[in-house]
Amino acid sequence: MKRTWAMVCAIPLALGVLTPAEAFAADTTPPSTPTGVQVTKVSANSVALSWTASTDDVAVQRYNVYTGTTLVGWFTGTSGSIDGLAPKTAQTFTVRAMDAAKNLSPDSAPVTATTRRGHDSVGQVTTIAPETDVPWGLAFLPDGSALYGDRDAQTVNRLSRDGKAKTLAGKVPGVVGTNGEGGLLGLELSPHFRWDHWVYLYHTSETDNRIVRIKYEHGALDLASEQVLLSGIVKNKFHNGGRLRFGPDDKLYASVGDGQTSANAQDVNSLNGKILRLNPDGSPAADNPFYANGGNARYVWSMGHRNLEGLAFDSHGRLWESEFGNSILDELNLIEKGGNYGWPACEGTVGDCANPAFKAPVRTWKVADASPSGIAIVHDTIYMSALRGEALWVMKIDGDTTSTPVAYFHGKFGRVRTVEPSPDCGLWITTSNGGDKNNIPDDTNAQFLHVSLGH
Repeated sequence: MKRTWAMVCAIPLALGVLTPAEAFAADTTPPSTPTGVQVTKVSANSVALSWTASTDDVAVQRYNVYTGTTLVGWFTGTSGSIDGLAPKTAQTFTVRAMDAAKNLSPDSAPVTATTRRGHDSVGQVTTIAPETDVPWGLAFLPDGSALYGDRDAQTVNRLSRDGKAKTLAGKVPGVVGTNGEGGLLGLELSPHFRWDHWVYLYHTSETDNRIVRIKYEHGALDLASEQVLLSGIVKNKFHNGGRLRFGPDDKLYASVGDGQTSANAQDVNSLNGKILRLNPDGSPAADNPFYANGGNARYVWSMGHRNLEGLAFDSHGRLWESEFGNSILDELNLIEKGGNYGWPACEGTVGDCANPAFKAPVRTWKVADASPSGIAIVHDTIYMSALRGEALWVMKIDGDTTSTPVAYFHGKFGRVRTVEPSPDCGLWITTSNGGDKNNIPDDTNAQFLHVSLGH
């Protein structure tokens, strides 16, 4: 299968310091109604709004924007952009203020705007299909349909391009949840899938995290073909990592979390807290930077990572990675062979980050604004999902840095987990709303969404 690598907002405003949640337990007074709601900008696929701040007896936490009774975005400041809209369509919005006790103000006066003709760079969003489990790994088959894994149900499914046909390909043997973030995680196709039919999977087992491959033949997983390529990766309730990505060098790159033992990240002999690089048969690549050390170090491509779930290559073949911070800053990194990215001494730009041995992140976010699970690169623009931030962050690659990141769909779809380039040079994204911390199958309210892109 030929692989092409050159595929190719809200304004925050401080609203006061919130005291702990228990201080609001008896609060039943809603904020005042937002006033002065107005349209400030209209494009083909977005409408920007602003409004006057509400008052509250404690503090306003955020502002929800609705079309009818449907929440289409939320913002902590007094302005925001509602994205992903259809062109040439009338849109009516109301705004409600919410406090920490989740008391909601009455609706503001409605405002209406009609989107323009044409197509924005980040365009219309359409729903492909609902999903009741946690869709995690995702890759596209040669016919344009998608193969994806359900983390908690431990199954691989095929979804047609239009989302109307979902077919079970099989349940992956030996997958065990962790009552947290473990289970069936990354999924990637062989670069030569048309001929060899290998599907690569990263999953938690009874004893560890591991990378396996299974052939996909005649619409189903051939479980008898399963091969364990790498085992012994420490698992834990959280910080399992799990993204798989083949590079332009036909090597398999795997993101591995620190397993909730931060010291693993700085131990070159540990597989955890690393990006690993393997040959397609699972052997360590001989030109890996620590190959001569022997043992686990042979697999290590980069180190000093906490919990990394996003990997993508740009048109120059460079690897970019997104990473969850602890409690301060999330990161976007440009990965170098043998690079050390500082965890646990350095989180983003906080801590012992002046150490010359550490590589600095390209971009950082407060953890509440991001918590990035996946990234995709199309035409050298990075699209990064945000779980806690409930957004899609977008930035253009500019040499070794990027343009200023811009958040799209803020609060519109909830927690955004996986983002992948689609065959039409758009994006498929998956959401992860509810049930994503317990490994109970089919207890989520997730979606597959398509984002059209203007190039």
